[in-house]
Amino acid sequence: MVETDLPAPTNRGRSQAAGRHLRSLTAHPPGWSASRIRAQFEQSPVPQVLWDVGGHLTEVNAAFCRLVDRSEESLVGLPARDLLHRSDPGHDGRLHGLLGDLPGDLETLVSERVLKRPHGRPVPAIVSGTLLRDRAGHRAGVAATVQDLSSLRRIEGRRERQESFFLALAQRAGDLAVVTDPDGLVLYTSPALCALVGYSPEDLGEAGSTGYVHPDDLTSATEVFTRVLVEGGHGTTTLRARDAAGGWRWLEATASNLLDTAVGGMLWNLRDIDDRVRAEAALRASESRYRAIADNADEGLWVFAPDGRTVYANNRLVEILGLTPEEVHRRPLLDVLDSGRRLRERRDASPERRPERYEVVYPHPDGRRRTLLVSAAPLDDLGGTVEGSLAMVSDVTDARRLEEELRRAALHDTLTGLPNRALLFDRLQHALRRETQSTAVLFVDLDQFKIVNDVWGHTVCDELLVRVAARLQAGVRPTDTVARFAGDEFLVVCEDADEQAARLLAEDLLAALDAPFEVSEGEVHLTASIGVATSPVASAEALLSHADAAMYAAKAAGRHRVRVFDAATEERRELGGDLRRALAGDQLTLHHQPVIDLRTGRVVGTEALARWDHPVHGPVSPDRFVSVAEEVGLAPELDRWALRRALADARALREEGALGPDSYVAVNVSAYTLSDPQLDTWIAETVGSAGFAPEHVLLEVTESAIMADAPTAVGVLTRLRERGFSIAVDDFGTGHSSLAYLRNLPVTMLKIDRSFVAEIATEASALAIAASIVELARAVGLTVVAEGVETPEHAELLHALGCDAAQGWLWSRAVSPDEARATGALTRRYRD
Repeated sequence: MVETDLPAPTNRGRSQAAGRHLRSLTAHPPGWSASRIRAQFEQSPVPQVLWDVGGHLTEVNAAFCRLVDRSEESLVGLPARDLLHRSDPGHDGRLHGLLGDLPGDLETLVSERVLKRPHGRPVPAIVSGTLLRDRAGHRAGVAATVQDLSSLRRIEGRRERQESFFLALAQRAGDLAVVTDPDGLVLYTSPALCALVGYSPEDLGEAGSTGYVHPDDLTSATEVFTRVLVEGGHGTTTLRARDAAGGWRWLEATASNLLDTAVGGMLWNLRDIDDRVRAEAALRASESRYRAIADNADEGLWVFAPDGRTVYANNRLVEILGLTPEEVHRRPLLDVLDSGRRLRERRDASPERRPERYEVVYPHPDGRRRTLLVSAAPLDDLGGTVEGSLAMVSDVTDARRLEEELRRAALHDTLTGLPNRALLFDRLQHALRRETQSTAVLFVDLDQFKIVNDVWGHTVCDELLVRVAARLQAGVRPTDTVARFAGDEFLVVCEDADEQAARLLAEDLLAALDAPFEVSEGEVHLTASIGVATSPVASAEALLSHADAAMYAAKAAGRHRVRVFDAATEERRELGGDLRRALAGDQLTLHHQPVIDLRTGRVVGTEALARWDHPVHGPVSPDRFVSVAEEVGLAPELDRWALRRALADARALREEGALGPDSYVAVNVSAYTLSDPQLDTWIAETVGSAGFAPEHVLLEVTESAIMADAPTAVGVLTRLRERGFSIAVDDFGTGHSSLAYLRNLPVTMLKIDRSFVAEIATEASALAIAASIVELARAVGLTVVAEGVETPEHAELLHALGCDAAQGWLWSRAVSPDEARATGALTRRYRD
């Protein structure tokens, strides 16, 4: 319990009581002032919150605001129970606060709750509360800390899925099974194996995969393991394993390399062949012992004469074949088994009799087809004369089905059933090796699927991806391969298809995806962008890269279209690679153009403009490399680099007196960057760490960038305005936003596009547009800046219209930091 200095809050106002609660949280340790206590509360990385006896929030710190993704203003005064997610047991209002009413005999309480963020996103958390009392001992409220459990829940979920996977593996395994890592460490043992050898899974894991193998068999087992590990596929050996009683048991061990699958290890399918080995020894020792063992063997045993006549068949064989004992003795083995003619021809072609091992597909009398493993060996007498053969038959149907399912899982997408990236790449390589005509690749990427996912949720989006896969398969030729590449990306490989045929197919697929999709939650509309590339190319990787570049070109051209890879796309792709390396090596620079107050002639700010001097091509125009950045997905990285460099330049220029202390620095933000809902947090942290106040940073966005993803963009810009940043609409009048929509945008400035400014002295329509923009800005309380001012007449007309500021070559081009220091271009007064 913490004693407060004041009685419980009254209706005079919670905000005053909130401050008094925080000041009275502690008995003021020596040297601790109320302001220091408040600072500790506000700056603490641990989310903290206070609520009064009425259950209303009175104080929240910044960490708590970030946790629930809401501002302090929207939280203070809110009933604490309104923060509970619908999955929380107390969300229906029965709880007074985030903990409920503390019982009279308790001063502290810890409770697990589910809070909610905007749009209903849950936040699992532990709330630890302490009761607050006033000087009279009455309850004054509760102070609590909140611990975010989201990461812990995700880790627990992954662990549960992994445990479920291995449980499913254990339940479906038809044979004894062991899974090891590449070093032989045991990751999993099937229950059947533990029961067979009498050890617990822990005992088998501690000794490793070779700890129970007979020393004489260790070399051959290791050779099989190493070969399968390196070459893939599977290999089989026989070995003796020590059981819990100290005896040795013969096992047939088949190793399969499943490291690249969901199993993530080396799978050993084990069969207990101890009875078989001992049966073979018994046959050589005595007929009576042979029969005793054979009749009780776990495998089917079949002894037949050189003419194929059945000499002996045990009960297990009769059970496996589903025949009566009479039918088994009446019919030769090769007539019973499927593919008997092929086996007979192979025997006739090789007169030398030797042990054989093969699998056959057996049509069981119950109507199903079974896979039988047959191990046959000649039986000879002491003189070496062949008296017949012994065949051991096992039903491996379940084991082979499991192996096939594991192989399919490794090569197919689990959601859509389409070939995955690995299988697609293999088929593409084969197609390029055997092609007689060109091979085409179509790279299909769903447009703005992230927004669809945010609106409809993962379940509906999974349904959509399945339906998209079905439409793509229905729209291609039977010989074409449709694969899911990643996320919402699909690839189509078309053999013997030239560029024209591939383009027509892409247009057909684009039209097929335009029709609405019916899902469980309603009707969803999607569009896609498709990139097309055709061989000849140097490699499969190059062909995929070309298709990917063409797809990005389609995105950059406005989405919902087809683009074919050509020389221009190749040039832009190469330029994109150079730009990526230039950004990584910090090889770009910024130039700064002053923004002039038209009334006083003073510099009020600068616009940071990126410049790139290519080591081979020389200076690359901003319009060119910015569009390339958007095509290859580098726009967010370029924008973030520009903000960091602009802040560093401005800080250095200020310290040297080459930039006024009150001048702002403006940085452009693209539509691709604006689609990141966490952008405002990153900008605020970056600006703060650079030592700048938000009011000294102006973020410029275009109308089209806002409208590309309006809900996300408006949300990000609104939060930036709430943090104190200024927002400008760049190139105003050239986009497609409506005036009604503009009224609701969280912007502070309109920038008149240079295309209007260039003609205001000669074209009445341009002057009228500029005047309209100024009047519009005045009506909604915005500042107006004109771009591209080149003549005194331009400046005078804009000033007469009431334009606040302007920039252009009339005053100064964009200058480097060194030029700014030498010329004073960012500090001089341009009008007396």
